[in-house]
Amino acid sequence: MKIVIRPADKGSGIVVMDRDEYVRKLQGEMSDSVTNEDVPSNRTRTVQNKVKKVVDTLYKKGSIDNDLRRYMTGYEGTSSKMQGNQKLHKPGMPLRTIVNGRDHPTEKMMAIVEDELREHVTSLLSYIRDTTDFLNKIKNILQPLLEGTLIFCLDVKALYPSVPRAEARAAVIEALNGRSNPEIPTEDVVRMMDTVLENNTISFNDGHRQRRRRSVLTSV
Repeated sequence: MKIVIRPADKGSGIVVMDRDEYVRKLQGEMSDSVTNEDVPSNRTRTVQNKVKKVVDTLYKKGSIDNDLRRYMTGYEGTSSKMQGNQKLHKPGMPLRTIVNGRDHPTEKMMAIVEDELREHVTSLLSYIRDTTDFLNKIKNILQPLLEGTLIFCLDVKALYPSVPRAEARAAVIEALNGRSNPEIPTEDVVRMMDTVLENNTISFNDGHRQRRRRSVLTSV
């Protein structure tokens, strides 16, 4: 029997899974035709060429310098890899899918987009950087809570693939237009973002299956 060893989704546990079960559960996630679609072959080279074309255009316009041009194109890319961590705390122990986009042709381009949005994101009242930041913020909440206060939590399935594309794009444009130091014009940042979202290829099961996300936003 072949096994897969993965960290648990919550806590510090380690999960040993039968590989066939692991593959079956990930296949169920990949079969969602609303957010994914099959592609006939590995499109890494095609995506690399698209990225290079956009980067060269922005360089010729003067929107980016040669350092950024090399940063976004000076490496050999590969498709993203889908993995999963088991949710031991939920019935049926489903997988939390994780898309590892390291070395994807659009990885560095997305990093530039995230950097241009960082000023806006970190200024939001709802922004939480990490666990320590969260703990520091709740210290300022008056205790005990007011009578009638209801504490609750939400669990959103497939959060990022479910983001409405048109509304999110409009929000991004508004945020970019409000930058205090716009190093790259808004229209060019949005063009890079669109390039990332439209070419988010994922390989699964040792590359035997290629998928493309229809709509996904990377967290910043």
